[in-house]
Amino acid sequence: MKKRFESGNSGNQISFDYSGAELVVEKLVKKRNNISKILNNPGYNKILEHSRKYSSNLLKQKNLLNSLNGKNEGFDFSKVVERKDKYYEMLNYLKKEELKIIEHYGKLCLKYLPDEYQQNAVIYYVIGGYNGIAFDQSVCLNIDYKQFRENINELKLYLAHELFHVGFEHYQKLPDIHKAKKIRDLKEFVLLLTMNEGLATLCPYYKRMEMGEISDRDYQILLDPIELNSKIKQFNEIIYYLDMNLDRDLNDEIIGDVLGQCSTDRLFYVVGCHIGFKIEDKFGNDKIKQMVKRRPEDFFNQYYQLLKD
Repeated sequence: MKKRFESGNSGNQISFDYSGAELVVEKLVKKRNNISKILNNPGYNKILEHSRKYSSNLLKQKNLLNSLNGKNEGFDFSKVVERKDKYYEMLNYLKKEELKIIEHYGKLCLKYLPDEYQQNAVIYYVIGGYNGIAFDQSVCLNIDYKQFRENINELKLYLAHELFHVGFEHYQKLPDIHKAKKIRDLKEFVLLLTMNEGLATLCPYYKRMEMGEISDRDYQILLDPIELNSKIKQFNEIIYYLDMNLDRDLNDEIIGDVLGQCSTDRLFYVVGCHIGFKIEDKFGNDKIKQMVKRRPEDFFNQYYQLLKD
């Protein structure tokens, strides 16, 4: 059952859905015959839709089904029975704290989104799959993700990150990387994701500093000038390669190499956040609000201009 709450400005609404996580616990702990409900659960369907469009390691409904039957194909349910008490504790806490979560975390993204943006999102709590995704005005958070199990504040801070994606993608639709033909298409994708992931990482930055929650790897890098400069250099080398080969045909090897570095090495997140931080420091957050509606190239050009000044 979903509960909907106002999130501040008139028209801004967030609702929560716990059914995905609860159904999995019922199936594996209480031995309920509810597989069809899980397969049709909107939270898990959002994960599968997101995977179809953006993932190189495609998750399908059969993977979810096989995982429920003990095969662990992208949805790790192997510890559900062992961790059931932890899940109950987390879900009860999240239900109790809904209004505070909206007030202190759900609205953080509005600082960087256009003033006219109306926040309207559903938060699905699930078990298994990705740690967190945003897709089609929805956020899915995996309560079994180790970082969340060990520190519930991390889940709330990730929620702020993912809610920025929901807002950003209201203005900037992410292209289907599988339809890209040339390296110039890949470059456009890289710039867009760096802006999107970077600003989403910036979104809870100050809240993390206030709370002292800086154990997340991205923020460790951002606070280490030597490591951050190394990431910026690596990113610049990738952009140089793309610029030198714009008209070259794209293949899976190139996509895997470029996106692998940008994602696994956290370049999307830390370089994009660094750029956003520098722009905000110079011009204020209103500048970022304006840029969310503009081409990612403008975001990068603004940063390059700052380096020249």
